[in-house]
Amino acid sequence: MALLEGNKVIWMLLIQHRGSLISEKLQKRSQRRRARRTKNLRYRKPGNPNKKKPTGWLAPSLMHRVETTMTWVKRVIKFSPVESISMELVRFDTQLIQHPEISGTEYQQGELAGYELKEYLLEKWGRQCAYCGRTNTPLEIEHIHPKSKGGSDRVSNLTVACTKCNQLKSNQDVKEFLSGKPELLKRIQTQARRPLKDALLG
Repeated sequence: MALLEGNKVIWMLLIQHRGSLISEKLQKRSQRRRARRTKNLRYRKPGNPNKKKPTGWLAPSLMHRVETTMTWVKRVIKFSPVESISMELVRFDTQLIQHPEISGTEYQQGELAGYELKEYLLEKWGRQCAYCGRTNTPLEIEHIHPKSKGGSDRVSNLTVACTKCNQLKSNQDVKEFLSGKPELLKRIQTQARRPLKDALLG
């Protein structure tokens, strides 16, 4: 969000929406309610199957975006006269940003074409723990930058680790966890950014 006077930016704000977090919490709530119903913990009359969403209904995650944006618009109006408000909708092609040379069927199918996520990660990381290098041991999918601290579920933020390393790292950022091992940290960060074919060649 930015406050403009002509072409001059007077004030700027970055709003971080919690849409994915809201969706995740609603899904967990739905799972808990479903579990209660299946366990017959209490009698509950069946709901009305003819429920309809009211006109203008928005999903909670989208409603959060609208309300957060309008809250800040109202705050800005208190301190500065606002003559008009304009909103720009921008879409980013993250796949093209990461790999500008990608095209054709490779672009259409995406990086995980023909792979399950875990199998893809096992291939990419050489079927060994990214942190200690152990092989022939059960490996778990691990977030390099913890999800609890804003890390995404993108492949570039995922690796595989043995149970011991996964538990030791817990929700630490990889920079904190490997603060005494700069070479290993650099290797993991480089490997994480590589797509599978480049990782195998490296």
